[in-house]
Amino acid sequence: MRNLIDAARSVRARAYAPYSNFRVGCALRTVSGAVFVGANVENAAYPQGHCAERSAVSAMIAAGEEGIAEVAVAGSGDGPCAPCGGCRQLLFEHAGPGVPVYMTGDTAEVATMTLGELLPAAFGPQALDVAGASERGAATVTGATEASDEALAEARAFGPRLGLVLGSGLAPVLDLLTIEKTYDLEALLPFAGAPVEGHVRSLHLGRIGDLRVACVEGRAHLYEGDIMAPVRLVRLISDLGVGALLLTSAVGGIRDGLDAGCIVCVDDHINLTGINPLCGANDDTYGPRFPDMSEAYDRHLLGLLDAASARCGVPLEHGIYAGWMGPSFETPAEIRMMRMLGGDIVGMSVVAEAIAAAHAGLPLAVLSIVVNRAAGLEEGRLSHGETLEQGRRAAPKVAMLIEAFAEMFS
Repeated sequence: MRNLIDAARSVRARAYAPYSNFRVGCALRTVSGAVFVGANVENAAYPQGHCAERSAVSAMIAAGEEGIAEVAVAGSGDGPCAPCGGCRQLLFEHAGPGVPVYMTGDTAEVATMTLGELLPAAFGPQALDVAGASERGAATVTGATEASDEALAEARAFGPRLGLVLGSGLAPVLDLLTIEKTYDLEALLPFAGAPVEGHVRSLHLGRIGDLRVACVEGRAHLYEGDIMAPVRLVRLISDLGVGALLLTSAVGGIRDGLDAGCIVCVDDHINLTGINPLCGANDDTYGPRFPDMSEAYDRHLLGLLDAASARCGVPLEHGIYAGWMGPSFETPAEIRMMRMLGGDIVGMSVVAEAIAAAHAGLPLAVLSIVVNRAAGLEEGRLSHGETLEQGRRAAPKVAMLIEAFAEMFS
């Protein structure tokens, strides 16, 4: 969000507004990660001309792209600047109703609404919280920035040392956690769509034994259309001050012997998603333009997982994670390709999060639970329902492993 708002403010300085003297800049990020900017351009027939949003959308279309993942609009007034009615309609032609729109002005105040909430709202920054905005949208504009900042400060003050993300069907792992505070994750981060079945979106603060943990339910996936969402999630966890991140995920088994119920410690990954979530402007506050991925999976943490496995008696395999975009499952031919490339398991998460963690310098470990044999390796059809069921069955073993790991990590 921050770099997109900065881009909107930067292009605002190049606006041509000699008649209204009100400069506006717009920056939008597409689903591919590219960023396009535009400023308002007036002429002597004012108010005719080009709005900043229209200029940015025109640049996007000229580049051959269409899908918008998030939008930032920066005006030159004191309050947040909302897109006009025509620009809301234009943005809606290229973005879903869940796409976040960040609105700001000359001050640090930022108002956030989804496009679906913004579309029927009354025009003008002074009316963004009334006249048609949904209850959630109005609350978001009038107080979400302050409330989010307060919640994040409260979460940081809790002092979590480990970040934990739960994969499909693994909600029972929460029984490990003595929960002290739960936040609605969607109030802290913008998401482009509803969570996948079997997920809610929550941030829990609690303890596993003596270890303070920030636990996330409801990760975002690349196939939901917002490729920056996994990056924002990892950066949120990093901002809480944790010293390491432990991801869990549901996967299909490719390598012989990796059947449903096996738990795999990920040693490395192959990115077959076709996307790198760090595309676009780099946020130097988190990491370098070209992050090193040679040790994306922290050796010390992997060693702790092996030691935890030995202590609790839960077998732990090791393997290479083949990252798949989804949301369709893989074809048998694609699975044969992954096997030839060295993939041992396949899944639709982890990779984007691992890249974001490496960029932020956050030590990472991943536990993947095999919920089925991958396509073409056994009879039957794949389904998300099976993923959830097998995840629930494996959850007690995963919990034992995480509990032993947490004791060693602390």
